[in-house]
Amino acid sequence: MKHKSAYFWLLVSGLILLVAGLSGLLFFKNWRFSQSDYLVVLDNVATDKVLVSSDQEDPSFNQDRSSSSRRLINQSVSPRLDQAISFLFFGDLMLDRHVGDKLKNLHLNYLLQDLASSTPNILAGHDLVGANLEGAVTNQGAHYNPVQAYDFAFLPARIQELQSYGFNFFSIANNHITDQGARGLEETRKNLTELGLNYSGSADAAVDQNSLRVVDIKGKKIAFISLSMVYHDFNLKEAVELIRAAQVQADLVIINIHWGTEYQHQFSQHQQTIGRALIEAGADIIIGHHPHVVQGMEIYQNKPIFYSLGNFIFDQYFSLDTQQGLAIGLDILDNQTTVFLFPLQSRASIPQLMSGEDKINFLNKYVAWSQLSDEAGKDLRQAKIEITGGVGK
Repeated sequence: MKHKSAYFWLLVSGLILLVAGLSGLLFFKNWRFSQSDYLVVLDNVATDKVLVSSDQEDPSFNQDRSSSSRRLINQSVSPRLDQAISFLFFGDLMLDRHVGDKLKNLHLNYLLQDLASSTPNILAGHDLVGANLEGAVTNQGAHYNPVQAYDFAFLPARIQELQSYGFNFFSIANNHITDQGARGLEETRKNLTELGLNYSGSADAAVDQNSLRVVDIKGKKIAFISLSMVYHDFNLKEAVELIRAAQVQADLVIINIHWGTEYQHQFSQHQQTIGRALIEAGADIIIGHHPHVVQGMEIYQNKPIFYSLGNFIFDQYFSLDTQQGLAIGLDILDNQTTVFLFPLQSRASIPQLMSGEDKINFLNKYVAWSQLSDEAGKDLRQAKIEITGGVGK
């Protein structure tokens, strides 16, 4: 009896070991599959296209060490995509008034740490990161007479802090660049140049040699034209001539334009007429701002027009809409443009990426504000759209 019992338990033990061994083998096989296909699977996630590994160090001060996970994912699928030029654009950036009060004795990390440490870290891995700079960069951040009702000026050292987050281009064509007069505009150009930052733009309604800047990126010449039409329209004929001159010099023409009616989500017929005329003249991409809320987009002649990206960092706390913004990522390779949308929600000037229902609801509204085909609108709801042809030479 004892022998039979021993055989029974020996048999049970053998069966247990066999099952455990088979389970381990299956787990190992699946683990190998998941590792080999991990990056490809992540690239197919529509709503959150990037995953980054955590880092205990503050990533905002180590941008040279970090890179966009989107770029790493895409490289694993196709090394050609490493040749793509990657842009990231934000809307209105203002660091004076109540924002300046919040930053007193603090590093800009106070405002940008959430964005820089988020998943995805949208600030990392781009060839160019830009925004509309709503104010003058004066010596010591000085305010000069006459004092305006809305009067903005920034310390050069404060703008320098933005470089830690990858910012290397600013559009300065807007209604606040002359808040400190001609002296403030001159100091802005001087200070940005000394900081090694690219910029373009002149006073509201002006079109001149300062409206255009050509930058070399990955062997391509990119023309950045910045225009403003808040108090008065710029001369459209002069703008068209500038675009055509830029085409001769550059492979790609990107326009930043300050326009539109404040607090209106729907872009106007006048904006559309001007925007389409600039595309017809040879502009490849139009990035709009000024309304302090997000406006929709359209694709005209296979070229995107983003009518307003809304506020990036501002102190307009009186409504939800003025505390929502949009960052636009653009990857351009040959005749293919991939557009990524990053909806932003600010809390007391601290921007964060939207997620979940907030993101879904925002993207649905964004499609409603836009003029797009049904197919493009469907893609846009997934925060990503592909545009073939039309952009660049």
